[in-house]
Amino acid sequence: MSKYLDFENPKYEKGYKPFQLTTDSIKANIGKKICYVRSRSIDPHRGYYNVEYGVIHSKRYSQLYIEDGNNSVDIRDIVECGIEI
Repeated sequence: MSKYLDFENPKYEKGYKPFQLTTDSIKANIGKKICYVRSRSIDPHRGYYNVEYGVIHSKRYSQLYIEDGNNSVDIRDIVECGIEI
């Protein structure tokens, strides 16, 4: 049961499934679209959070490079993640 991403609702993340950010799974899924929630984008007092989308480019150390490799996200900052089916 995911806390932030709703994989069953067609209005939101329909077409995605839960995804674990491990080195092997990232390398196997380069070029696929993901959705993720960062811990810094969660406001527990208001119940607000921001879902971000991107395409996996590569991984180096704890950085996940998305889109064309210019944007990076710290994997340790990602609370929940899903990948396009």
